[in-house]
Amino acid sequence: MNCRRCLFIVLMPLPLVLGACAETSVTDHLVVPSTLSAEQSPLHLTQLGRALVTIETALPEDAWDRDKRIVEAEKMVVAALAPITGQLVPADSEAALLAKARAAGLDSVIIIRVEDYERYGHLTIGIDLPPLKWDTNTTVSLRVRALDAHDGKVLADLRRDRVRGGLFTRRTAEDLPQEMNELLLSLIAK
Repeated sequence: MNCRRCLFIVLMPLPLVLGACAETSVTDHLVVPSTLSAEQSPLHLTQLGRALVTIETALPEDAWDRDKRIVEAEKMVVAALAPITGQLVPADSEAALLAKARAAGLDSVIIIRVEDYERYGHLTIGIDLPPLKWDTNTTVSLRVRALDAHDGKVLADLRRDRVRGGLFTRRTAEDLPQEMNELLLSLIAK
């Protein structure tokens, strides 16, 4: 009899597990007034002419496996932006980037900042039903700032956060590159 109760408790969450599906939420933040609103994204690179592009990462200092995530996120952004005509340069101050763009005869500066690139998860063991719950999600956040190289005017400044996961879902760090790619494609059109 005791074994049946244990089996029932262990198998109880199974229908919930099978019925679980990952939800995706996307949140846009218009950082400053610009010629492009978050609702008008993706940002069409053809509107910006030839661009000088830089990538910054701002992952929290206590982020899990931070150095690996920074390298991986930067590679994903570089791969997605490879077709852009112009130059990819290391991060620098806006004034220095504008000067480099002008010197190279480029039309704009695009600063892509990776704000979040992480996998999170929680496991809860309790006395309620079901006695075992878990949730995992992948979180990717990008900020895109575009400046006119000639006068420094802000053409666009927006941030998009994408969270995918939920109760009884399994999201792993291996899902992050796909999430980054989808977020980039939703923000930047080639």
